[in-house]
Amino acid sequence: MIWTREQAKAVIDRVLSMSKAEETFVTVNGTDRGNLRFARNTATTSGGSTGHSLAVTASFGKKSGSATTSEFDDASLRQVVANAEEIARLSPDNPEAMPVLGPQEYGTGKAYFEDVAKVTPEWRAAAAATAIEMSRQKGIVSAGFVDTSASMQAVGTSKGLFGYDRQTAADYNLTARTDDGLGSGWASKSFNELRLLEPGTLATAAIDKAVRSRQPAAIEPGKYTVVLEPAALADLLGILVFGADARQADEGRSFFSRKGGGNRIGEQVLGEKVTIYSEPADPLAPTLMFDADGLPIRRTTWVEKGVWKDLAYSRFWAQKQKREPTGLPANVIMDGAVATMADLIAGTERGLLVTRFWYIRELDPQTLLFTGLTRDGLFLIEKGKVTRPVKNMRWNESPIVALNNIDGMTPAERTVSGEGIGGSDGFTFGLVCPAARIREFTFSSASDAV
Repeated sequence: MIWTREQAKAVIDRVLSMSKAEETFVTVNGTDRGNLRFARNTATTSGGSTGHSLAVTASFGKKSGSATTSEFDDASLRQVVANAEEIARLSPDNPEAMPVLGPQEYGTGKAYFEDVAKVTPEWRAAAAATAIEMSRQKGIVSAGFVDTSASMQAVGTSKGLFGYDRQTAADYNLTARTDDGLGSGWASKSFNELRLLEPGTLATAAIDKAVRSRQPAAIEPGKYTVVLEPAALADLLGILVFGADARQADEGRSFFSRKGGGNRIGEQVLGEKVTIYSEPADPLAPTLMFDADGLPIRRTTWVEKGVWKDLAYSRFWAQKQKREPTGLPANVIMDGAVATMADLIAGTERGLLVTRFWYIRELDPQTLLFTGLTRDGLFLIEKGKVTRPVKNMRWNESPIVALNNIDGMTPAERTVSGEGIGGSDGFTFGLVCPAARIREFTFSSASDAV
């Protein structure tokens, strides 16, 4: 079981009372997790883990040192404090060191749900069994995992700050392959609330896609209209928002740098259909209410109707620029529209339906040009209908160009990033976005990848 607020505060107070540093920052993390993994249509591993860890950062002026422990008796706590203080005294000055925070006001956390915290191994087994049985019936070979967790984070400082919040996550991932290994389907979701996760629906989607992807044919690379499923669009959003760092922009090192100095806040960067923000209390993607430094997480609008409204400001850079810090995005949410997936396909004369992207790498930070591959189901659309599977292709594209070329969207939904953008161990990262139809998406070469 993860610690309560009272348990976490008692440990943090004990550590703070032992410290002789000028400033002390303490973090406690705890996770209670269960998982089941399966491959080749059979369960392979199942297990659970629970535990807590504590980190102490001691500071003397601009010198700081950190140490961690997972033992909470007095002797172990005194030792971890002493270790942090010794490291601090031996460390060089950090010219960008920031003082620890004092008391902060946090919103009410909404990311913890009892149905996940109390889920049983039998539920995870049943979720996997559904996919395994459906795969066997369809002649498909499947692999995946079901993972549930309850986590807590607490922070405290020698200046009187204390924060406690908790979060749950229910994750499901399934990759379905044809028996010849040439066709593939995939489905994955992550929710804070168990009732929103539908393993049967996800298994049906992945397995059906694998069946339809048999015997893919190669097509010529070039510019295509694409219908991106939410997981594919989420990767582009993650690249965009996590690339919007204020310091890099102000120092002339990114797409968000303005010629002649400064940044592009206030400029029309994307199409008017695009609004992107982070909201810790969003019902589909709730988050913890403070970050790893104890800074309150508040709603931040990144893009409003295509106009870039804000960048990610660290505490140090915000102080230097005389503005409020935003911290990193706690989640990424993009507003959608009212079209259905069928509408997007029906409005495509010739194009490609993309399940997700994979192996995304940066080519040019100044233009946000990236490259990657399609994966787990790529289908040709002709005259408004999905006609046949095609082999995967490599793409070279910027999310700036892609999001300027959107001409249709579904309502937004909770999705995941195939590349794991924004995730961290024990804490889910919320991505909410629509499926979208995008004109003139650039595919540079064919690929034999499945």
